[in-house]
Amino acid sequence: MREIELPITQTFSLTIDLHRLAEDQGEEVDGVRRIPLGNIVDGEKMKITELARKNGGKILYATTSIERQMESLLLSYFMGPFAGHSQKRAMFENEILQSSVLTFHAKKELVKKVIDEGNLLPGASKNQAHKYMKQVMEWRNAFAHGKIQYDSMKGCLINYYSGSKKILLLNDEYWENVENTFKECSELLKNAYENMH
Repeated sequence: MREIELPITQTFSLTIDLHRLAEDQGEEVDGVRRIPLGNIVDGEKMKITELARKNGGKILYATTSIERQMESLLLSYFMGPFAGHSQKRAMFENEILQSSVLTFHAKKELVKKVIDEGNLLPGASKNQAHKYMKQVMEWRNAFAHGKIQYDSMKGCLINYYSGSKKILLLNDEYWENVENTFKECSELLKNAYENMH
């Protein structure tokens, strides 16, 4: 299998704080003061934005895994444990759970109700599961619809819209939070599934 190359828009921005520029900075050329800005794009910034895109792709794929866990929980809750092939069960799984009719948001809300109603997780864990599923959905939407860019002052970030314009700084602390959230969310959904039986 080969790695594919597709056209991707890249955004690099240079932020200048005019209040911090000293009068003596720069050089005068033909009576005009000029301040060198340096390179807006270099190899290191390119590597960082490429890694952010790869990590964003992993968020999209990991979200599909979380979504499969949610679907398994819903399937078992509404159709009971698997006891051999059932056309009714297969239709529910294929035509409702895995169709585009039921969005990730709708599944998340339904799983939340199932966990609450079935008392499938204890208090604090229940609240954490709800929080994690919401965060996973927001990150998925950010990377599916947002714009990754590199800002000269802030670093690598993603701009997206979720009720209002939002910006996430894509630093190591952020990526660690992503890893922990996905792992914990998956574990809590697994526990909820097991507590149903």
